[in-house]
Amino acid sequence: MKGLKKILGLTLAAMMTMSLVGCSSGGDKGDKTEVADKLQQIKDAGVLVVGTSADYAPYEFHKKVDGEDKIVGFDITMAEEIAKDLDVKVEYKDMDFDGLLGALDAGKVDIVLSGMTPNEERKKSVDFSELFYEDSNVCIVKKGKEDMVKSADDLKNLKVGVQSGTTQADYVTNTLGMTSAKQLKRIPDLMMDLKNGNIDVIVTGKNVANINIGQYDGLSIGKTTVGQEVAESTAAAIKKSTDDFDNTSLVKSINKTIKRLKDEKKMDGYMQDALKLAEK
Repeated sequence: MKGLKKILGLTLAAMMTMSLVGCSSGGDKGDKTEVADKLQQIKDAGVLVVGTSADYAPYEFHKKVDGEDKIVGFDITMAEEIAKDLDVKVEYKDMDFDGLLGALDAGKVDIVLSGMTPNEERKKSVDFSELFYEDSNVCIVKKGKEDMVKSADDLKNLKVGVQSGTTQADYVTNTLGMTSAKQLKRIPDLMMDLKNGNIDVIVTGKNVANINIGQYDGLSIGKTTVGQEVAESTAAAIKKSTDDFDNTSLVKSINKTIKRLKDEKKMDGYMQDALKLAEK
């Protein structure tokens, strides 16, 4: 009887060991499948949530279309093309520019499209798609003062305004060391400050400048190359991959859309459409 009990005990122990091994193996498989594929999440949801700051014409701005306020612009067209290739809808979240990357990291948006340049500082916290548009920087001044800024040293003796969180803000404050530069969240607010004499010059992108000076009397683009060594290039920002989050397939899909549009030579046309829309 004791021998029988011993045999039964050994059999039971072996069965429990096999069960534990099976559970352990299943757990390993489960761990591997816990990595979230961002592209699949977007497809499952059926919507691409895009973060933007819609005060930066012609890239993204508000416009009355058929009596309805809509966000339009060059980056918005890009978002629509990316979503079309993913076969999903688009939802926009409009916020201050300097809050976009925080929203991306927190998972409140899937990507950021907002005239954003992939500089080295931003690359530390997010990933970027391939570039899809490049522009130069210019200085906006009052009419009659187009020759006021001939060099970067001239800026240091002036009251300079920039949009907070932008590459222009980084250039003025860090490259030129102008910690006193006025940083505002919206381009229209900077334009009004310049018009009212609260600042002397705005450093911004050329396309943005061309649109905005047409909406404010008495302003012009300065005859200078200051800031042009820092090109304003545009790309989509995506949350970085981690041990439990994978953006690889999403980045590849966005880059595929960008390549398609470049091959079809549509980028300049999209920008021209955005410029015309902003001028209306």
